[in-house]
Amino acid sequence: MRVACVGAGPGGLMLALLLRRLGDHEVDVFERSPADATFGFGVVFSRLSLARLRQAAPDVVAALLDQGARWEDVEVRRDGHAARSSGHGFAAVERRALLLSLQKLARESGARLHYRTEADATDLLERYDVVVAADGAGSRTRAARATEWGARQVTGESRYAWFGVERAFDAMTFLFADGGHGPVGAHVYPYTRDKSTFLVEISAETFRAGGFVDGHTQPPGWNDEQAMEYCAKVFAADLEGARLIGNGSRWLTFSHIDADRWSHGRLVGIGDAVHTAHFSVGSGTTMALEDATELARRLHDAAVSGPDALEEALVAYEKARRPIVAGIQRAAWASRRMWEHQEDHADLDVGTLMLRLLSRSGQSPADLLLRLDKGLAERCGHAWTPKPTEPVPALVSAGEPAAPGDAVLVGATDESLAPIRDAGTVVVEVDAADGPLDAFLGGARAHLRQARAAAPGARVGVLVRATAPAEEPVATAVARVAALVRAETVDVVAVAPGEGDAADNRAAQMALSERVRAVTGARTAYVCRPAELSQGWTHVQSARADVLWTTTA
Repeated sequence: MRVACVGAGPGGLMLALLLRRLGDHEVDVFERSPADATFGFGVVFSRLSLARLRQAAPDVVAALLDQGARWEDVEVRRDGHAARSSGHGFAAVERRALLLSLQKLARESGARLHYRTEADATDLLERYDVVVAADGAGSRTRAARATEWGARQVTGESRYAWFGVERAFDAMTFLFADGGHGPVGAHVYPYTRDKSTFLVEISAETFRAGGFVDGHTQPPGWNDEQAMEYCAKVFAADLEGARLIGNGSRWLTFSHIDADRWSHGRLVGIGDAVHTAHFSVGSGTTMALEDATELARRLHDAAVSGPDALEEALVAYEKARRPIVAGIQRAAWASRRMWEHQEDHADLDVGTLMLRLLSRSGQSPADLLLRLDKGLAERCGHAWTPKPTEPVPALVSAGEPAAPGDAVLVGATDESLAPIRDAGTVVVEVDAADGPLDAFLGGARAHLRQARAAAPGARVGVLVRATAPAEEPVATAVARVAALVRAETVDVVAVAPGEGDAADNRAAQMALSERVRAVTGARTAYVCRPAELSQGWTHVQSARADVLWTTTA
């Protein structure tokens, strides 16, 4: 099989070397930049991602570990206070060193690498059996075929700047500070024995208040000295005299990229060309390498089976990879929110902040974290437990048997209100998803007043259900609940599961509860199914909610 790859990043190079090792395939990689040109500093991998990559190319992982850094701990710092957690397992390597290793292995395998060479997918399709778009988040290939692929690109408003620092931190370190114009956060991790990645994030409001320069308006390779000086000053105590390093470092916005289809005809995409995940989960390079591993195997099988097998191979590649990528993107969305809404956790002590950070992707409940690090609670100064030590109140429908302390969910009809006179807590479900704001407020206020009249001694609140895991629906729901809390007495806001996919629902419900509590200041109840008790309890312990309720089924 003749394969052309547009882009010589980690994904493109991995695909080339694996295809050559699997069979006598003819592989050309085209890259418009020089061989030694790269932006960024360290590339981070989790223990699990290293294990998966080792199965496909053990020499790649060996080179990575030989040249890079490894660590087990996560540390959080703010206002001179710190908390640390162990047992996580990460490794990182300089991006340039990773690329040079992959270039060497690809050449040794027999792949042909063409640098400083422009390549157009349409032209390549006339000469190759398959063309692979591996040209990253700024993919020209995807842009030219956005309609065929159903590609979407949504750009956020917050800003990040990627620096290096001439000091090796000994853990994945999260720094938080007040930068004068607003909150500032940084992700820091080592990638050699004497250097670390130092990635800083600020909100859109902080960016505007600081009068900073939009990095997208500047030429490639330009370093923002103003941004570097500002970040060095904000985190001077943590840098301990070490110097920040620039490499095309400037304030940028992150774009979420996705596509309905990863292939069209004989053209197929891998990595950031067809899907991105926010860098706060450190999975961009991992996804590209794992895409390449799966695609190489599928293409080789198609070559063995014959020319009619190619379409089926590309479908199988996407079918295998898409659920995994979707899970990473969902976790990345949840993680990204932690940095885009830093004001939501500005008042947390570092111990609670640590738990919120460790559980920010929605994939690590307290029981898992406390198994990984048995001393976590003690070191953070909290009495955290995997699950509640006391019975948890239930949310029951009006007319169902209710124990003392349970909350009663009602509608707005006389029939549903009749049995609640002696209830201690009553909540009325409201639809905060869409529709005119005035209609929402009018209906919700009327329902609250009816419930309060029917149960005059009860605490009365509202129940909202999780939205889709995306910023716009969460923001809409939060804004509506905030408007309601300003207009009417609301004793509690309960955030309940939605109707969507279970994993999507967990991420959206977590985000909604966290924002409702932070924005409205209302007492917030997290409502979970009995099987998700540990997950719900994690959100209470990390101050995303005040209390936990369970459903009856």
